[in-house]
This record gives sequence, C-alpha cells and structure tokens, in this order.
Amino acid sequence: MQKTKLLFVILVSVLITQAVCAQKNGVKVIASPRKDSILIRWAPSSSKIWRLGNQYGYFIKRYTILQDKKVPKTIPHTILNKEAIKPLPVEEWGKYADDKYIAVAADCIFGSVYKDVSVGANPFIAYKKHKEEKHRFSFALYAADQSLKTAKMSGLYFTDKTAKHNEKYLYKVYINTPDSLAVDTGSYFTGLSEYRKLPKPQKPIAEWKDKKVDLSWNIIYLNHIYNSYILEKSTDGINYKSVSDNATVQISDKDVNPAFMYKTDSFPDNKTTIYYRIKGISSFGETGPPSDSVFGSGTLPLKNAPVIIYHKITDNKNVSLKWEYPEKMNSYIDGFNIYRSEKPSGKKMLVYHGNNPAAREYTDTTPGFTNYYMISVYNKHKEKLSLLRTYAERVDSFPPNPPTNVYGIIDTTGKVTLKWKNNSEKDMSGYRVYRANNPNFEFMLITQAEIKDTTYNETINLKTLTKHIYYRVKAIDLRMNQSAFSDIITLKRPDIIPPVSPVIKDIIGKKGNPELHWINSSSSDVVSHKIYRRNKKDSIPELVVTLEKSKEIKASYIDKNINPGNEYIYHIIACDDSNLQSKPSNLGYFKVASNIKERIKLKKRTYTDKVKLFWNIKSVKEVERVIVYRSVNNKTIKIYGNSTQDSFIDNDVHLEKTYRYSIKAIFTDGSSSALSNTITVKK
Repeated sequence: MQKTKLLFVILVSVLITQAVCAQKNGVKVIASPRKDSILIRWAPSSSKIWRLGNQYGYFIKRYTILQDKKVPKTIPHTILNKEAIKPLPVEEWGKYADDKYIAVAADCIFGSVYKDVSVGANPFIAYKKHKEEKHRFSFALYAADQSLKTAKMSGLYFTDKTAKHNEKYLYKVYINTPDSLAVDTGSYFTGLSEYRKLPKPQKPIAEWKDKKVDLSWNIIYLNHIYNSYILEKSTDGINYKSVSDNATVQISDKDVNPAFMYKTDSFPDNKTTIYYRIKGISSFGETGPPSDSVFGSGTLPLKNAPVIIYHKITDNKNVSLKWEYPEKMNSYIDGFNIYRSEKPSGKKMLVYHGNNPAAREYTDTTPGFTNYYMISVYNKHKEKLSLLRTYAERVDSFPPNPPTNVYGIIDTTGKVTLKWKNNSEKDMSGYRVYRANNPNFEFMLITQAEIKDTTYNETINLKTLTKHIYYRVKAIDLRMNQSAFSDIITLKRPDIIPPVSPVIKDIIGKKGNPELHWINSSSSDVVSHKIYRRNKKDSIPELVVTLEKSKEIKASYIDKNINPGNEYIYHIIACDDSNLQSKPSNLGYFKVASNIKERIKLKKRTYTDKVKLFWNIKSVKEVERVIVYRSVNNKTIKIYGNSTQDSFIDNDVHLEKTYRYSIKAIFTDGSSSALSNTITVKK
C-alpha cells in the first residue's frame, strides 16, 4: 500500500513539473470533463512554438493513473491520435468564410508578410516581421479561445470519447518535432468524475454617470474556467442583448493577472432603467450561465455645491438658513447635509441630513453661541461640499458653571498640584486659579493668563507659620463671562521640621516602681509622647507606652511593668501630626530594689577517696560561676577551683588530714557574693 501511494505521489509530481515547464517554453494544456467525454485544449507558449506545432502537429498520450480509485500495478498508456493533429488545409477554411473567428484564425495561420525578406537584410523589416508574427500568434489563440470549432480547425483541440468513469488520466500533449527542435510537453490530470457545470459569474458593479455607466466584475476567482465574457443589457430585465459582437477580454501586461474586468456602455437618456449582466466563455468556447443583473439609470454629476444665501437668528435661540441649488438637479440628488462647527477650522458636526431634494431651508434649534455652517448636496454616489462657511453668532451673557471636583496635594518639596473636572459648556475658554493663606481673607489671582487645561502646578514656601493654604478656581467662556468661585480647597503644608525633644526632670520610687517626671515638647503640633526603657544589661530599648500630649507643660508616668533588682534606663520621644519624631530626651536611670535576700548554703558528701561539695544559691542576680575555697590542716583558706555546675568534687584528699571548704558566687554583671558557710571534713 505504501509503495502504491509513493508511486502516485511521484506521478503527480511529474505532472506538476511538466506543467510548469510547459508554461515557460512549451505547450499549455487544459481539459474539461463532460458526462461521457473529456475535451482537451492546448496552446503553444510562443509564436515560434506555434509555428512548430502547425508544421509538425500534435500528439496526445494518455496515462491511466487511477482505476477504481487505486493506482494500477503498471501504468497503461496509449496515443489517442494516429495522425498528428495540425491545422486543416487552407481549402477547408473557405467553407466558413462567414465565421469571424475562423476567418481570423485562417488569416493568422496562412497569411504572411515579408516572406522573401531575410532577417539580416533589413533590421527594420526584420523587426516588423517579428511583431507581425507575435500579433498573428496572439489573434490565432484568441480566436481559438472564442470558438471551439476554430480551435479544432487550428489543430488545438481534441475530444477523448474513450474515457471511462472509473478511471483518471494524465494527458500529455507534445509536438512531433525532430530531437533538435524538441519542445517541452504539456500535461493535465483529470477524469470523467470531475465533471461540473459551468459556474455563474459574480454580479457586475455599476457606477452610473451622465448617459453612461462604468461596469466592473471580478474575474480572478474564475480565470481557470473563463477566458472572456459577454456583456448583455436590457431595458425590461427580461430580454437581454449583447452590447458588442465580440466577447470582452481584459488586456494586461505580461505575467500580470488582473482581478477585475472593466467595460463602459452608453445609453440615450438618464431616465430609462438599464439592466446589465455577464456570461463567461470558457477555453472550449462554451458560454456559462448569466450572472445576477445590476440595474440603474444615468445621473447628472454633482459638479457644483449649494450656497447658503441667507441666515437669521431668532430670539437669540434659533438660526434659520436658506440656500440655492438648481431645480433641474432635484431628480439626480437625494438631499442636502448641513454641518456646524464652533471654529472656522474646527471639527464639523452634522446637524441636518435632509432627504428632500426640493428643500432649500433649515432651522437649527440647538446652535451654540459661535456657529460656522457648511452645506453639501449628495446622492448615492457622491457628496459635494461647499467650501464657503456662514457665520452666525448668538449673544452670550450667561457665565459658565463653577468648576467642580477640585482637589490637590502638596509634596515634601512644596510643589502644589491642583486638578478639577472639565466644564461641559461648549464655549469654554479656560480657567483662573486664586489663592489665600486664610479662608476668611480675599483670594488673590495667581494665574494672569487663562489655563486651558484642568491642572495647575506651583511651588510654595514650606517654612512658614501658616500650616494651611487655600485655593479656589473660576471658569471663563469665550465671551469672557466668569463663573462664580468653586468651593474652597484646603491643603496642609507638609511638616519638614521635627518637634523639640522633651526633658526628663526626675525619676523617683513610688511604692517600689519608678515614677517619671518630664517637661513636654514645646512644639505645638506634637500629638503624643513615647516612653522607652531598656535594662542596663541590654542595648535595645523597648516601647513602654504612648501617651497623648496633654495641655500641661509637665507630665508624669509610673512604670509598673518592672522586675525587682534590675536597673533601667529611660528616654522619651515626641511625635507630631506629620509623624515626625524628635530626638530622644536626656536619659533617666532607676534601680529597682530586690525583694529577695541573697543566701548561699554549702553542703558536703564524704567518700573514702573524695569529697563532693554541692550548694543552693538564692539571688536576684544570675550566677555565672562558683569559686571553691579550701584549707588543709587549719592553714589559710585559698582558692582551690571553680564550677559552673551545682556541685564540685575534690579527688585530692588523704587520710589523717582535716579539710575546710567555702564558696563564693560570681554573677553575670561581674559582682560577687560573700563567702558561704564553712564545712569541715576529717579523714
């Protein structure tokens, strides 16, 4: 199965390759399946190959590629014509002298000029002969495309009546030339199963003009089927007649495939409705079904625009307009448009879209205070706009509304940013900003020129006694009418100066607890005082309490969350309403009395060869280590050893000797206890 598929792919690849080669310098081939036969048409790609085909004739070789949708094990082939297919003898053509396409082809094939002129004799005549040859070649192919009989007589057509419905073929058309004049072969792959009816072309597009119409229709999507078209017209939409004796062919440059075909037709008047449709002609001379019809009538072009000749303002509310335009054009137009703008070169707004061709006046009931009007005439094809503007101005004595949604901020550098909502009045001109240091004082104008935007920036002094600054905004229209003030916006100047530090005056014992006495910060914006403490042994202070600032100059606080025996260091920090903090106050010291008396109890346990000492120490201080003292036989007691545990073992003891022991505790703060009780051991 895989081998069969591979063979099929190779054969199709050969077909495509040969077809491409034939398009460049050989024979082009097309085929059109019918219900019981396959029509084959071919054409040489140049005048030189055309002459070779006419001289040596064409042969058609058919390969059976598929049988019952399968690739046969061997590819059978046959030559469909026993004799070379050539143009019929000249005497056969005379029978059809009245057929224009046959006559054209006969003249192209058998007629000739400059027969006795060699190429080298006269370059000019040689060039003329070359051009003549190309023209004959082009017209001969055109005639064959328009008439299947002409194609057959020209030796460019064959009907395969032996094709079977269960098979598909590769047709190869070649010229029976000697090897020295070999020409590329053309190929085409098809079968009876590919028979399709000729399609209907797309409906033409019409552009109606004065007693004529420009028609165009898409040809690119059917250019593989139709090579020319017949344009038909009718005055009743039923009976159609061709507009010319010849089919229409779109002329284009070499290697260019145009997408549309164009045709212009004329008629005697602009009142009659004319219908147009097209039919395609295939390369086999077949005429396809007609397209849908396009219909319409001629129209006079819109050459001139209307002119506004009168305007009037009524009650300072409405603007009435009148214009001129030829009455004879009423049947060729759909109506008039009127545009309005606030400025001479401003954006136009459509205020009137009239569909009455006879109308010549309009009243604008929603004008602005400044109005520039333009008018145009239009139909379904075109709009013609007048370049003249008519100016109408209403009296404006109404001030705009005060600006709303005014807000602002001041950063730490003193930069003020104000913003507000844009006014909705159409005649707005700008805004002005006012400032004051007190809301009860007069607000001073700080923007001499109007602000066109809804944002204002300035930089103010932060080192001032006034903590707040106040702003208001006014709106101004084009008539210099000023709105009332906006609401007052209050902005606080950022605080960049920290408060003055408080001062600790004294710390006294209050029932064993430290009571702090201090003088509050003298800064007016202070909102709280924070008390910090740390154990003398620690380096990081902790927050004890945050107290709101009282109105009194002096303040006090009792710290009850303390431990006996510890020594504490205090300081106080003031915080203002901008969260700025003062430097720490001076330091205050307080030592908490211990409620535990220091006591050391030394004990012993005697063994034959050693003495074990152990003890119990009570103290508020933390013990770091214990020093052991010993004396032998009532001599002076001396330091003997130390221990970080709760016991000590003396292994250096002997019989008939007396030992005395005592200990001293060394605390983590470096201090030491008194000597403990003395114990005696006799061996």
